[in-house]
Order: sequence, then C-alpha cells, then structure tokens
Amino acid sequence: RKDDQDWQPLPPQLKARFAAFLPGAIDIFKTWPYLDGEKEPAHEFVKRFLAQPQGYSWSLDFSGSLFCELAYEGFLSTSNEIQVSRDLLLQMLLPWNDPTRNTLDCRDMHISRQVKKRARRYKMTVDAAYDDVMLGCIRMHGEAWLFRGLRWLLRGLFKDGYRGKRSDIHVGVHSFELWDEDGHLVAGDLGYTVGGVYTSMTGFRLQGTKCAGQVQLVLTASLLHKMGYDWWDLGMVMTYKRRLGAHVVKRDEFVSRLHKDRDKLVYCKHDEINGQDLLRHLLDVQAGRSQPAD
Repeated sequence: RKDDQDWQPLPPQLKARFAAFLPGAIDIFKTWPYLDGEKEPAHEFVKRFLAQPQGYSWSLDFSGSLFCELAYEGFLSTSNEIQVSRDLLLQMLLPWNDPTRNTLDCRDMHISRQVKKRARRYKMTVDAAYDDVMLGCIRMHGEAWLFRGLRWLLRGLFKDGYRGKRSDIHVGVHSFELWDEDGHLVAGDLGYTVGGVYTSMTGFRLQGTKCAGQVQLVLTASLLHKMGYDWWDLGMVMTYKRRLGAHVVKRDEFVSRLHKDRDKLVYCKHDEINGQDLLRHLLDVQAGRSQPAD
C-alpha cells in the first residue's frame, strides 16, 4: 500500500450489487442510513440522516465532490474495509456526525508551561508535506479508518480541489506540519476547511519527541486564528480534547454554528512561521491584544 494511485472505486454494477447485499449480510448496515451519491445529493441526504439517532452512515461512493458536499453539511467522512472474498477488500465511506461533538474556539486553547518553554524550538508550515503527514499518521495509528480508498480520495482533493457542480461550496483538504530545529518533520495534522471552519481528521507525532504533539496542537490553533479561522472542529468527543479547552456540543448546535461560518471566504495559506511568533500571537489573542487574521 505504499502507492495508492492505482486504486479505483467500484464500477456501478458491482456497487449496486454490494449495496443490496451488505444490509442482509451485516446487521449494522441495516441500521446505518445508506447514501448513493449518484441518486441522492448530500443536502437531501442530511435531512433523512438528522431525522434518525445514528451517528454513522455508509456509502460506496468514493467521490471527492461527495466528500466535500457532505463536509459542507457537517459530516466528517471516515472509511472501513471488509474482506468479501479472497481477492476483494471492499472499501466503504462512513460519513459521520455523532449526536455530540468536540469543538474548540482557538482563543480557548490551553497552553501548558511545557509548550511555552518549547515552542521556540519549532517551525510550522501549511500544506508543505501532505503525503509525509499522512504517512506519519498511518505509522502511528495504523490504517485504523484511513484506508486506501479514503487516502486516494483525500490525495485527489489535495491536488485538484473540489470539482463538483456547486459554486457556493468552499472546502479544501490541508495538512499542518511541525518541524524541529534540524528540519525534521516531528508532528502534523490532516484535515479540511469548510469556509471559516477547520476540521481535524487525524494527526501524529514522532515517538520520542517530548511534547511535540502538544506543541503542534497549540501552534496549529494559533496559525488557524492568524489565517482567520475562529474555531476548530475536533470531531469525536474524547477526554484529552477537553484538556485542550474543547467544548462538547450537541449535533444541532454544531450544525447551526457550521451553517453560520461555512460560506466565509478564508484562505488556508501561510508562509513558514516560527513557533515563538505563533505562541506570542495566541497569547496576545487570549489577552485581548490581537486581531484574528494577517
């Protein structure tokens, strides 16, 4: 799986066969709503999804346009893989929007003493090493939910952007990179922007790098704020996110806030920047001394 470029989605006939077969073979696919992106647009699917209690849905459509249109409606799409025969590993997209979610206002990010002490040793970049960050995530976490089909989809979006029919959607796939004093990539984050909101999908840090993960999170929050993003969608509710300053919000509250900010024009671009400068920016923001964007 070193090279995912040759992966291809299922042809229409095979996709239709598996869409009919799986609910009878695996109980969970009877419960989770199924999305055929060629027959049901994301803005219609979301009405059906929100009328039921499940957090997950499933689809066999690995379309970059569908991913972006789902993100615009508040879905964070992960993936899964099922071995259906000796020769076929079936990939499926899992659009997700739990009843609760973690969000973080950038100005609320907790900054520990260790981060304040170590930030000056690092630099941050945006979109400078997307594939390396993805590889770092897989080395740290395994494939988990970042299977070959989703990697293929995300790399396509990173390269080409959204190419769907809707001119009102501003969704982009991005990476944030933390570099040490010797120029080594030591931590990073993969995610995407929807208008004025950044959603984190996954991240990594190198083993043996003390506090690099914490530094990367704090400096990413600062860089997001510096570029004009006010808040950060951290996805699934987890204890460590609360320690960062994140809040738990209900799904309807999350969707409502996303709708207010999803049409903002914010550009996720920035030159390489020193960690000390980013730390100073965030401390100034928290003290009420700084404006959001450059």
